[in-house]
Amino acid sequence: MDLSEHLSELNAKIPASSGRRRIDQCGAICCRVKRGGRLSVLLVTSRDTGRWVIPKGYLERKEKPYRCAQREALEEAGIIGKVRKRPLGYYTYLKDNETPLTVSIHPLRLRNEVNQFPERTQRLKIWVSPAEAAQLVEEPELQALFRSIDTDNPLTSQNRLKPRRIAGRRPLHEAAVSLVTSPASH
Repeated sequence: MDLSEHLSELNAKIPASSGRRRIDQCGAICCRVKRGGRLSVLLVTSRDTGRWVIPKGYLERKEKPYRCAQREALEEAGIIGKVRKRPLGYYTYLKDNETPLTVSIHPLRLRNEVNQFPERTQRLKIWVSPAEAAQLVEEPELQALFRSIDTDNPLTSQNRLKPRRIAGRRPLHEAAVSLVTSPASH
């Protein structure tokens, strides 16, 4: 058993106060649907090691976890989008090879990608399939989340992000189809 797996097991055994999991950081799995309905996700490099990671960071005072994930996506990757309030999952990693941190992961559907953002000169970013992302990241729990996304698109599931309805353009029952067929989605 490697250190990451050991941390995951330890974290699962920590009693949650008042039924809630202890969260140190929040992250976003930024998603977009390309032509043909193919889902791609965003990875960025970490500033210190250059490893492939997702945009993530510490909660600010009184900040909601999903808002933190949304803020980190903009600061680290220039991504603006709709974030899901309920986390997709969690993963644990070692910060600076010594401090175990638990990250709450929130899916974020791309609306816009801007060129000017705070960390644009400090990180690289790539859009890849969830299966490729699972191979590029190091954390086993994050790999598992990407593999689950590869089989269950979080953008089209009814209990996850709901498609945005454009008033007056199409009926609500056609809105889910627009995620797959809209040229603006790539």
